[in-house]
Amino acid sequence: MIERQQPRSHSWTRRWWQAAFVLLLMATFVFGIVPEASAAALYLLTDGITTVVTGTDRVDSSRILLAGAAEGSTDVILESGKKVTIRHNGAEQYATSRSGEHVSELLQREGVSIGPLEMVRVNLANSDILLEIDSDFTYYETAVEAAAFQTVQNTDYTLPKGETKVTQQGVDGFADVTYEVVYADGALVSRQAVAVSGSTAVNEIVSVGTLVKEAQPGDVIAEVVRNNDGSGYLIMKSGDSLHFTGSMDVKCTAYTAGESRVGTITATGTTVHVGVVAVDRSVIPLGTTMFVTTADGSYTYGMGHAEDTGVRGKVVDLYMNSRSECIQFGRRSSVVYFLDD
Repeated sequence: MIERQQPRSHSWTRRWWQAAFVLLLMATFVFGIVPEASAAALYLLTDGITTVVTGTDRVDSSRILLAGAAEGSTDVILESGKKVTIRHNGAEQYATSRSGEHVSELLQREGVSIGPLEMVRVNLANSDILLEIDSDFTYYETAVEAAAFQTVQNTDYTLPKGETKVTQQGVDGFADVTYEVVYADGALVSRQAVAVSGSTAVNEIVSVGTLVKEAQPGDVIAEVVRNNDGSGYLIMKSGDSLHFTGSMDVKCTAYTAGESRVGTITATGTTVHVGVVAVDRSVIPLGTTMFVTTADGSYTYGMGHAEDTGVRGKVVDLYMNSRSECIQFGRRSSVVYFLDD
């Protein structure tokens, strides 16, 4: 048998049941009032939101609550004139409660016999009363419980890699926790949470930085984020980010040492190597750090430094290790992004 989940609007009723439970426990410990279990069957009492268990010493004492029961009994006194549906052994029969009548008296009057391992589930959720008799019950109940905030991490391409920053403080709250409860042969088998909803906790948001000074070898651009002033960020496929102060559309060529009397020492005195870029110093100042890629993204040269000269205008010459690489590259429309030094 499966009980539907109840809406949150009934939370005040649930709190009343919980308050009654606390008062009962206080009475038990202060005055020593411990009602004896006199019914032969286990009674599961429910108002449609909270289910309490009475009628057997096999149930943990923390779950025993004599809600609406006469003192010294684990039975329930019914209101007069209530329509009662009794489900037992796959059949249904109907009755009307009498004034001051106990559930056990109504069942006896209707000729319903309860086995020693059977349970009676008294459902008071509606105006009519439902009595379900079975040796196995699976139902769902919802409780309001404390809910701890969760920590959510977001990447921040403006924050240096490895640094973190809390952008929203977490706040604990409360949530509706739905439990699946299983009884078999008069005993509790399991009670486990299966759903959490309506949490009032506020997640803590932590930004994790991805900003680096240089791209990893072979890394390519996944996205370009531009600001209104022409600066922006390169979001790399690796997850790293690079800040650029500006960009320029250029024509790219390639050169290598030993071809066309090219030596091994650059105009700035460094030794040629992959990453050296020859520029027109009146267009791109020597010492500029850049990231170079073709306009269509089909070829990425990657990190480059303006260390050599020998070209004119918006042209950059990329150093490569071999003549065959230079020939294969040829001349391509490209974009250079000027990075922070």
